Amino acid sequence: MFDTAQYRRKEVEIQRVDSIIRMLPADAHQVLEAGCRDGYITLKLAEKYPVVTALDLKLPAIAHPRVVCVQGDITSLAFADKSFDLVVCTEVLEHIPPQILETACAELLRVSRRYLLIGVPFMQDLRVHATRCVHCGSINPTTGHINSFDQKRLMSLFGNKPFTRTEYPGRGVYKTNRLSYAVYKRFEFPYGSYEQEEPCIHCGRRLEKPRLSLPARLACLFAKGLEYIQNKTGPSESPVWIHVLWDITVQDSLKCQ
Repeated sequence: MFDTAQYRRKEVEIQRVDSIIRMLPADAHQVLEAGCRDGYITLKLAEKYPVVTALDLKLPAIAHPRVVCVQGDITSLAFADKSFDLVVCTEVLEHIPPQILETACAELLRVSRRYLLIGVPFMQDLRVHATRCVHCGSINPTTGHINSFDQKRLMSLFGNKPFTRTEYPGRGVYKTNRLSYAVYKRFEFPYGSYEQEEPCIHCGRRLEKPRLSLPARLACLFAKGLEYIQNKTGPSESPVWIHVLWDITVQDSLKCQ
């Protein structure tokens, strides 16, 4: 079972949240958090801003006098153009199916009056901690992440608009290799992130860790050892996330010149 409290105590998660708070603009009033999940970031936004709209696919349950909870989909936001001074969307775009990803990004831009803050994993190796669903047999990337981003791809999704500020919080080495991945795949990905909250992205059922025979466990231990050596002796640590802040009004004024 996923332990949210333990996850929040991890250093890389603390660095991610600190980066978001550090990048928040001071001069905003109405704020939208698109994809608020458990409301952890929402409550931090409510400490800073007078009106925060918390949106998720399921109606959020966030009890705070400054927070308005809304059920909705970021690919079709039920708000007028330029409804919010600031739109915050972190740890969401990596979950959006590629065929509607551009639509989601366009919607986030559309409802922003001035600021847009986006956060996604940076150059994530989607093979790491992959899982296999015992129900439908499909392979799942870790925690349902189906998109990987570098700065170039992220910028292209928002029209290559010049950014106001960018940060790369967290450091680590989270890579695998073809041989280790092939072994894991052969034996149903025993080291996948089965404790995650996200269900199978294909059938929607809860992921369950496979049971392995002794030979299978030994083969996977070899693959894990190879992966460990790779991450210890390979390239140096890289950022875990990328956060980008846009000030849309600055861009609009440049167009008018």
